[in-house]
Amino acid sequence: MIDLPKKTEYIRVLHCRLVTTPQLEKRYVENIDVLNKVYQYTVKYLEKTYGYKHLNRPYPTDKKGKIYVIKDQIMPRFLHDVYHIDKWDGKKVPIHSQALRDEFIVSIMTNFGEYRKVLKKAAKMTKQEKEDYRNNKYGNNPQHRSWYRKGSLAYLRNGKSHTTVSLPSNGQIEVLSAHHIKIQDYGDLQTIDNIKHFKHLTIVTSKIKRKGDGTFELQLVLKDQHRRRKPTKEIGADWNMKDNKIFHTSENQRIYLNPKVSVDADKYEYIINNLKSQRSHLEKFLNHKSSRLVKLTELIRYYNVRRANVLTEAYRHMAKKLFEGHNLIAIEQLDAKEMRRESAAFNKAGNHAKNRKLAKIKPYELSQLLTQVADREGKTLIKVDSYKTSQVEYGTDYQEKHDPTEREWVSKYTGKKIIRDLNASQNILAWALEPKKHIKYRERQAAIRQAKKAGVDEAELPKEIKPNWLIEINSKKNRKH
Repeated sequence: MIDLPKKTEYIRVLHCRLVTTPQLEKRYVENIDVLNKVYQYTVKYLEKTYGYKHLNRPYPTDKKGKIYVIKDQIMPRFLHDVYHIDKWDGKKVPIHSQALRDEFIVSIMTNFGEYRKVLKKAAKMTKQEKEDYRNNKYGNNPQHRSWYRKGSLAYLRNGKSHTTVSLPSNGQIEVLSAHHIKIQDYGDLQTIDNIKHFKHLTIVTSKIKRKGDGTFELQLVLKDQHRRRKPTKEIGADWNMKDNKIFHTSENQRIYLNPKVSVDADKYEYIINNLKSQRSHLEKFLNHKSSRLVKLTELIRYYNVRRANVLTEAYRHMAKKLFEGHNLIAIEQLDAKEMRRESAAFNKAGNHAKNRKLAKIKPYELSQLLTQVADREGKTLIKVDSYKTSQVEYGTDYQEKHDPTEREWVSKYTGKKIIRDLNASQNILAWALEPKKHIKYRERQAAIRQAKKAGVDEAELPKEIKPNWLIEINSKKNRKH
């Protein structure tokens, strides 16, 4: 059995409106000016130091490593080049140093790390493929960007700006009264909303945001800890896309999207597509600032929100239902991008239909909601590497690859009737509880043994996979590679 953390942590955000004062506005403008400058500087530094010309250079993956780079390289250079000082001076750099270093720049480095993953894949493109991408041969690069700009962090241009200042609590956030709160670096702020019920909550971060209408909003990030329940009732669940079936469980239960929700989502999608068609037609004749185009864009946004709210509420109900009677659920680590990959078994029309379903059934959002329920209720959600979950016959070492359209078959090895989704969900649960049984781990171990037997040098051996790399547990930080 895997080692589970003793507690779960449930993170939530509370919002309240702030009374705008000259002092608040002045401090906020000063903070945002620093954030914009450090953002531009950091992105440029990271591109120059860890960009496409330096993909083999080690990049920090944990917060400790990122803060080391920030303190040792980015911050000293930024202070010297932008403010012409050699050490921190809060009067010349009007923002809390920890907010800048531990919150803002760390988030930039995290996002740049995700960009580097895309960059490493793009670097494997041939010279011709890179040229075709730049020339927008396949219609996937209308701006004709170079291959190394795929997924890159955009610079702030044309008056664009950050809108939110994040400040760590450091134990200094204090609810003073029903409409007053003390925030680090800002002092006493007055709220429009009654916040007396926030007084005994554990607040870890505060965020001050200027909204589109010019008003200010205070966002308080809370952390609640719950004792993790001992797993006594476990279940595995395999993602599914057929006929609005979302999950097939290891108990052979089929979970579907509510038909009414599906109809409502389709109705909004029909309205949205009609509005988009009208807008596309009018764009040929009208200025992009035309009131008719602006109105159509607002309507499209409105119906997109309505559609998203209908689906999100259904997902939330589904997440709660799946955890009813279970305190451990195992699912595949699968996102929409991975599910959209074309299979040789699907033609273009088949893939289009699959992608339309993905617009309705969102694995990432649903998995996030499952994580929230698990964290809030002290239960466990384990996401398992999706490698060959359907191909390995549950309880055996046999592998049998079938066309994705085949949902059932008779095993060539055991003669048993195999239900594809049930078999996958049983593997998912078994590998979640014992990652060493995961076929990816066992195949890699076999490859290493075979290479050693063949006399392959130590440096040339297949890279080892640790079992815990193949699973992700809620409220536990996994360390990979």
